[in-house]
Amino acid sequence: MSRFAPQWLLSLAALAAAPAFASGPADGSSKPVFVVAAERTHRAALAGAGARLSTLASHDGDALAIREVPADRLAELARHVHEKEKRCGGFFAFDSREQAEAFVRDDLSALAVSAQAASYTVDNQATVTPWLAQVREANIRATIRSLSGNWTTRHAASASGRVASDWVRDTWRNLAAHRADVSVEQVACGNCGQQPSVVLTVRGNELPGEVVVLGAHLDSLASGGASAGAPGADDDASGVATLTEVLRVALAGGYKPRRTVKFMAYAAEEIGLRGSNAIASDHRDRGVEVVGVLQLDMTNYRTAGAADLRLVGDNSNAGLQQLVRQLYSRYLGGGALAEYRCGYGCSYHASWTAAGYPAAMLFEGGTATGGYSPHIHTRNDTLANMGNSAANSVPFAKLGLAFLGELGKTSAL
Repeated sequence: MSRFAPQWLLSLAALAAAPAFASGPADGSSKPVFVVAAERTHRAALAGAGARLSTLASHDGDALAIREVPADRLAELARHVHEKEKRCGGFFAFDSREQAEAFVRDDLSALAVSAQAASYTVDNQATVTPWLAQVREANIRATIRSLSGNWTTRHAASASGRVASDWVRDTWRNLAAHRADVSVEQVACGNCGQQPSVVLTVRGNELPGEVVVLGAHLDSLASGGASAGAPGADDDASGVATLTEVLRVALAGGYKPRRTVKFMAYAAEEIGLRGSNAIASDHRDRGVEVVGVLQLDMTNYRTAGAADLRLVGDNSNAGLQQLVRQLYSRYLGGGALAEYRCGYGCSYHASWTAAGYPAAMLFEGGTATGGYSPHIHTRNDTLANMGNSAANSVPFAKLGLAFLGELGKTSAL
């Protein structure tokens, strides 16, 4: 148990006594969910929600709380986190109070473990360096255009959210054609709506039991529910497109990793980090040895004077963060990475941290004053509002390739 255990145990009585929310969603189309978020976020975003907060222990400086919330208010919560708190993610959503309580208990216990520095080496230049010149902005741009233009939304509860998942599955399968050591699957979760996550696995040639993960989220969101226009070009078609270019470059060169490598496009991130939490929890429950996780969320918006990219400082492993800094310096020739803190549950790398695995996240440079795209979670999150270019995503693809080569290593067999 973590250092927060005494307060957690004292809070159980309050949890048991907390009243349930009396009514469901206004349209009756979905049942209430139990949201874990920072207490301050609950109070500011869901004033008048009706249910009393169940205040828990602290997580990395944030007092946490559980509240039963109508599912149709999740977009309101997500909008508050982005627009008012100026950060991404921010909460986890569960079908039952018991699941929410168990998650927080495990999360608090895992925090101390995942925060410990892991040890990594940078010695695979022979593989990584030739990759970098092969990154193509046009490829990233084309994938962003497809994901943001083919459907009005990729909301996890929508039919088009499912079709978008199928599209990513088929695109990744085509890149991996004729590779017997590569498999692609869709992974559903009980509360992910119609949308499954997509997972591509390249089996390790020498250390198949050690796993490296690179991920981005597939769904999109805008005010108005599952049918609202949400092209999600930056959030997060850009991350999926960047990940797809990393995959293309590596497989085109016949890359054979020593460790098993998994590429993941997560479902239902915008409505409570559901797809990533389901996958990370499953890996933990099966005892899978995940040696490092890198997440790419929003890679393509940057204004003049802003950093090329930023490294998220919280919910992250110190050793893995240091590796990312080394990779940026070694392979991209840059100085220090810009840093960014985004608070509790800020994005899906937090799902892996909560499961006890070392994780890190890269985030777009945004604006010169430290913000990010003003268009996310609206119908204006389009490629046109990013200059019809994916140039800002190119350094993310290069850093993703460096992460892949240095953690996955190259098989000598």
